[in-house]
Formats: sequence, C-alpha cells, structure tokens
Amino acid sequence: MSDAFRILAVCTGNICRSAQAEQLIRARITKDFPGLGSTVVVESAGTGALVGSGMPTEAAALSTKHGGAPAGHTARQLTAEHVRAADLVLAMSAEHRSAVVRLIPRASRNTFTLNEFAALLENALQNHPAPQSEFMSLTAADRLRSVVKWASARRGYLPLEDAAPADIVDPYRRSEEIYAESARQIIEALDRTQRVAVSLAKQVGA
Repeated sequence: MSDAFRILAVCTGNICRSAQAEQLIRARITKDFPGLGSTVVVESAGTGALVGSGMPTEAAALSTKHGGAPAGHTARQLTAEHVRAADLVLAMSAEHRSAVVRLIPRASRNTFTLNEFAALLENALQNHPAPQSEFMSLTAADRLRSVVKWASARRGYLPLEDAAPADIVDPYRRSEEIYAESARQIIEALDRTQRVAVSLAKQVGA
C-alpha cells in the first residue's frame, strides 16, 4: 500500500483498550467508510505489552458485541518504528501519550489521547473550517493527514471543561462493570470522532 494512512492505538498491555480501539476503528471504516478500506491501516501496541497474549474474554466479547473482530489478536510491544510509521497515534491515556512522545519527540504533533482527539476535532469543526478547495485536491490519505493537522492546530484553544480530556479507564483484571465502562468510553470517543468525519465530508462534498 503505497499511500496508506496509518493509525496506531496505544495502551499498556495491548490486550484491552488499544486492541478494542483498533478493532472498532477498523470495523467502522469497513461499515461506514468503505472507500477508505484500501487507504487506512489500523494497528495497536502497548507500552508494557503482554507480548504474544490474546485479549481477555471480557474485552474480546465487548469488541465482538460492538462490531470488532478480536480473533487472532496478539499483543505487541510499542517501538519507535511503530510510532515513526504512524500518521495518527491514539493513546488511551495521557501516560501513554507521554510514552509515545518519549520514543519519538516529533510525534507530539500527531499523538493524542482518544478523548483529546475527539474534543479537538469538534472544536476545529466549530471554530476553524477546513479549506475546501485545497482539501479536495489531495489524495484520500493526505486528506486524513490534513485532518490530523487541523485538529492539532486547535491545541490550546479547548474550553476549560475540555482542556484535560479524561483517560480511558483500564479494565484489566477488574470487574465486568469496569470492562463495560471502558468499552463505553472508547465507543463514545469514536462516536464523537465519527460525527465530525461525517460533517466534514458533507462540508467538502467528499
């Protein structure tokens, strides 16, 4: 894939949160944005990965329930090469974002917590319209890269209540209720991001 847009989801063990995010993003692209299926590559990794492990039963069941495909998932350790290759890094917590940036400092420009990215996109849509003529002349992958820059430019402009977006709760070895809450938080952030994507596509006639 010569012009792929690469998304990397990051958590600690790479068996719950980032694995779910990877699978649910991929499922949404397949279902709702099939034209991007050949353009977007979605992966995940962990800052302290349980390398080689699959997902806990609870996390896998929730991924399946919401459209993901957990079969065959194998946890892998985050490396600088993963970060360097990514166009967008979605960290499940501020701690994970910091770990990514320590590996590759320039990745600060395209690394966000999941909730932060949703908030920045919403803020950009409301306050800083994307340039339509320039946008339409780009390839699909470059349009997505432009959206990442568009969101990043709103850092420092979020209202006080959104300035420190919440982390996604870590459910590992916790109750079924916490697993469900963690998945709900991921889904809510993805719903917010998708609403902006749909609105943006309508604005630019994509």
